[in-house]
Amino acid sequence: WLEVTVYQNGKIHNQRYERGKVMYPLKVTGECDINHTGTEVTFLPDKEIFEETVYDYNVLKQRLREMAFLTKNLKITLIDDREDKKEKTFHYEGGIKEYVTYLNKGNNALYNNIVYCEGTKNDVYVEVAFQHNDGYSDNVYGFVNNITTPEGGTHVTGFRNAVTKTFNDYARNNKILKEKDQSLSGEDIREGLTAI
Repeated sequence: WLEVTVYQNGKIHNQRYERGKVMYPLKVTGECDINHTGTEVTFLPDKEIFEETVYDYNVLKQRLREMAFLTKNLKITLIDDREDKKEKTFHYEGGIKEYVTYLNKGNNALYNNIVYCEGTKNDVYVEVAFQHNDGYSDNVYGFVNNITTPEGGTHVTGFRNAVTKTFNDYARNNKILKEKDQSLSGEDIREGLTAI
């Protein structure tokens, strides 16, 4: 079975499904504070249908944490009522800026402020946050529609090229690199970079 409870416009709406069938149409089951909004989904997998499916709490926790980072102000609570009850709430008002901080823990940031940019062009919304740390590897994570793109993509390639070009342009315009000097390589600039 699966139950969905929606809090919206001062009303509590509910609907239940069992084995793929709607048990009753969406109905108002109560009232709530007008400012209380959200959706609660509770489910119990059917052992006859999902014989081999294992819901790994840690895998779900990682994915829901990621979703909360990627959607600032979204609050997600994961409750596992199997055997040892576990509960974890994820809520990050800073969104991907907090994600960079989270990924950088254990390293020393090379500058205090996380670089953050967002904007829309040609109906495409883009959000980027990054910061360098004292580590040697780069940790650049790309997402499209909140889905990770582990093999990169044009958005990751474009970001890496833009960062390299910006650093080199700045270095040349401020006479840090002379005309005869070789440009900084992308690998050098991305060393210790954490980016979302």
